[in-house]
Amino acid sequence: MKSHPYSYDHLPVIDYPHHPAYGTAFPKPGIGERAAALAKFASGFAIIAARLMADYEHLPRPKDKSRKIAELLRRSPTYLQLVATQRLRRLTVRSAKPTTAAGTNVLNTLNRDGIAGFQLSAEQLGRVRELLAPHYKTLEERLAKKTPDQRHFDETRLWLDKDIFPEVYGYFNQLASELGVVDAACAYLDRPVAIAHVVPQINDPTDAFWANHFRDVGVADSPCDYCHVDATYNLLKFIIYVSEVGPDNGPFTYTRGTHRASRRFWDGLIRRANDYAGLSSTKPQSRRLFNALPKFLQRKAAFGVDLPAGNEYADAILDNEWRVTSDQGDAVLFDPFGIHRGGMVRDGRRLVVTMMLTEPT
Repeated sequence: MKSHPYSYDHLPVIDYPHHPAYGTAFPKPGIGERAAALAKFASGFAIIAARLMADYEHLPRPKDKSRKIAELLRRSPTYLQLVATQRLRRLTVRSAKPTTAAGTNVLNTLNRDGIAGFQLSAEQLGRVRELLAPHYKTLEERLAKKTPDQRHFDETRLWLDKDIFPEVYGYFNQLASELGVVDAACAYLDRPVAIAHVVPQINDPTDAFWANHFRDVGVADSPCDYCHVDATYNLLKFIIYVSEVGPDNGPFTYTRGTHRASRRFWDGLIRRANDYAGLSSTKPQSRRLFNALPKFLQRKAAFGVDLPAGNEYADAILDNEWRVTSDQGDAVLFDPFGIHRGGMVRDGRRLVVTMMLTEPT
């Protein structure tokens, strides 16, 4: 039994004015710096507000990321039609219960904990590995072109296009249906959903973006490093371990019950606005700007890096954190509104595939 379950009805509140990497690390901000910080925050707020209104996460991803804005504008009539259709569907769809026993069991666990685990058969895991093998090869070739200090988080992942790889999407939707994942997700989200994005990922100990965040001020990394809630809305995520994952291979972790602690609308908008504005970055200039924000705006969705060891919230997170290793399950379905983290590999490497469940398009 955990001694300090996460019993708060809100996400962690951090005292940034007295934080050694923020308030006490920089001089008191002047009017110009405060104005620059507010302008930066406003840009992030506009982005997250627009994404929320358009349900951006549920729209098809632009195929040409180098011309993302141009492609979004070109396809705007299609996107507007999809947004209108989705809004209408959500207004007319009635709450439904799962239609299978597996779906009911998954939904009950998901409602209680925010996460449900699964053990796949050898045949299922074999098929997953077979389907994704060429995509991991592509990822490995891409990662080999950069040194660890040049590598960014997004470069460890590969988004697979549903139109180009229909067999991959077909199998994962079939597998998710067999496990009760789709049935439970439809009931949890109150609308028809399916596997909409498939993203293989590789992590190893050379990933340099997990550590030494505050080296400029000599502040040690937090034991809650990388704990966060996602900036997305109205979806669930499904992760499968493609390689064996033990305690040192970057197991996914989730603090059970915290999906209920992050439902405050304005708090969520502020946290996600800072993330989209780049104000959650731990680079010195970003921290300095974040420090210049009014205290009521000093909140992050990616807050774990800032939680000091021994903090009451840090203890509550760590004492109720489920570290999912392969001996406990090969896959998890979870609500990304809950506090989670993963991929901090200390030994070997971790191959996973992350999927999002949202409206089929």
